[in-house]
Amino acid sequence: MISGRILIVSDRREVVAELEPIIRAGDHLASVVPDGQEAMQMLDDGMVPDVVISDMGCDRSLEGLSYVQRFRQLNRTGAHLVVTEPGAPFSTRTAAVQQDRFAVLPRPFRPDDVRRTLEDAVSRVEEDFRTLRAEVWRSMDRLRREVAEARGEMVQALAMTIAARDRYMQGHCERVAEGCRKVALSLNVEEEDARLLEQAARLHEIGKISVPVELLQKTDPLTRDELDRIRSHPRVGADIVRGVSSLRRLAPLIEHHMTDHCELAGDVSPVSADFLLIGILRVVDAWDAMTSDRSYRPAMPRAYWEPFLRAGAGTRFHPQAVAALMRVVPE
Repeated sequence: MISGRILIVSDRREVVAELEPIIRAGDHLASVVPDGQEAMQMLDDGMVPDVVISDMGCDRSLEGLSYVQRFRQLNRTGAHLVVTEPGAPFSTRTAAVQQDRFAVLPRPFRPDDVRRTLEDAVSRVEEDFRTLRAEVWRSMDRLRREVAEARGEMVQALAMTIAARDRYMQGHCERVAEGCRKVALSLNVEEEDARLLEQAARLHEIGKISVPVELLQKTDPLTRDELDRIRSHPRVGADIVRGVSSLRRLAPLIEHHMTDHCELAGDVSPVSADFLLIGILRVVDAWDAMTSDRSYRPAMPRAYWEPFLRAGAGTRFHPQAVAALMRVVPE
């Protein structure tokens, strides 16, 4: 048998004295308030019952009947019972109750009948709750899919912005995204986190739209001011995606993708999922930059970049990310 939370709205001691033992005998929890105002206060305080019993045999229980509608708002599956008896002071004030679906508890009470009515009510509440819970889960799943689709469309739109401005930068981002996906798979990163990482990788250079193209493609040595401007692109990129609600989750990954592993713990908790995701993005980004032709130098050989990454494991780079990259990069 399912136990329920029962609220009795009555100021008649004899009615409460008769109902409470029956309720408790069914292993239900009983609460009592004398009138509708106190019932409303209880609901506003967050104490929402499964079943409300309104005593139609006393004036005070008919005061403030708006608690019935409030109960319905807070508990869509809740049941409403009313106590009736010959001579009860029914009036137009009971319209709110009459419009509500409810079951009747006639007085004098028959304990077995009351017990069955309560058990039926609580069972229906539980059944309705299971149905409602399934509806909620379906709605949440649909909402998650819609958010994921919206985020994917926004990532695609911004990636096209990068491509329109600098084809090299777009190719770099796509290669980094592919590398991050492989490294994340090697490290058994959860699917949702891996998807976020891949999207962050596709946009990790978005901040460079604030840097003139001629500066990005400059072959001469950069001045300190020019270097500082280029190095500011992770913060600029994070600010861009942070302004889009569906992409806000990507901001910390983009903002810290150039932060050394040994310094990252000062900004990101080492036990958070982001710590590893940022570490993966940092390693793969550095690897692709070294293995690609740039305007100022050709691609570097493995004899250079592999010792460089391995030497930086634990200081500049996340050691697990370095090890995983070495596993997925073909000889």
